[in-house]
Amino acid sequence: MADDNRPQLANLISRHHLLVVLLAPSIREEPLRKDKLAGWGELSSEERRLRADIIAWSPRNAAEARQKLEYLARFIVATGVSFDADTHRVILESVAPFFG
Repeated sequence: MADDNRPQLANLISRHHLLVVLLAPSIREEPLRKDKLAGWGELSSEERRLRADIIAWSPRNAAEARQKLEYLARFIVATGVSFDADTHRVILESVAPFFG
């Protein structure tokens, strides 16, 4: 859509991936996560914001829907982070129109 001013999903994913690489050791260590991420302050806040933006992203087409699902799956595997039921619902509802 030419008039759609939203950032590209690929851009959000790229920015998020860079932060995950920086923060991954802290993200993976569940019991220590809060203490360790507290030291990263602004970076961890940006990671969470970008993750939320990706989760809430409404794909424009089937390719974006696949890109979103693939990236979130890679994020889960890389970090061990899990999503709650509401987050799963948001993700599935956003991609459902392309996999019906």
